[in-house]
Amino acid sequence: MSDVIQIHADRRVPDLSVFELAVASAISRQVITNDEDLQEILSDWFLRQVRVPDVSAALDSMVERGIVRRGDEALCGYGLTPDGINAVTTLYGGCIRMIDRGLGLLNPSMILALLNLTKESGHA
Repeated sequence: MSDVIQIHADRRVPDLSVFELAVASAISRQVITNDEDLQEILSDWFLRQVRVPDVSAALDSMVERGIVRRGDEALCGYGLTPDGINAVTTLYGGCIRMIDRGLGLLNPSMILALLNLTKESGHA
């Protein structure tokens, strides 16, 4: 029997705030076509008004770390980099396992497979 090798075993746990994870997830959605859609989705998730300067600051911070890349002038034009896709999926997997409390009732691989973290326009 061959050994199992973890492809990303040497990588650190991604360092994103909950808000940055939400922004990264939101910009990867195909339904976001303008900044108002982005702001509306984030406001809906957090049950409070999300301000554009907060989204902009989160995106700028993630650009500096290589999580997202700038698109056009609009906030919704940003896209996840390959490292960003890895960060988001890693953190989602951790969140699923945390919510599951180690019981193994939720299958992170199956749930992550349902997520489409790349826009059809090729942002990833």
